[in-house]
Amino acid sequence: MSRMMRIAAVMGLAVALGGCATTPEEKKMTGQIVGGVTGAAVGSLFGGGAGRVVATGTGAVLGTIVGGKVASE
Repeated sequence: MSRMMRIAAVMGLAVALGGCATTPEEKKMTGQIVGGVTGAAVGSLFGGGAGRVVATGTGAVLGTIVGGKVASE
């Protein structure tokens, strides 16, 4: 399975689980999880070696922040 297919599968699963959230706190947490996974997946597509690790971590952190904000609104 290619890297992009694995990323798409994980993101699809995260979004599907997000439909189970009912309270505002659950929605925010789900948004943070989906955002973090998506950000890490996108970040992992950039750089190589240590640069890829930094890009993945940065994507995860930014995705978590943005996902939580979007889900809270």
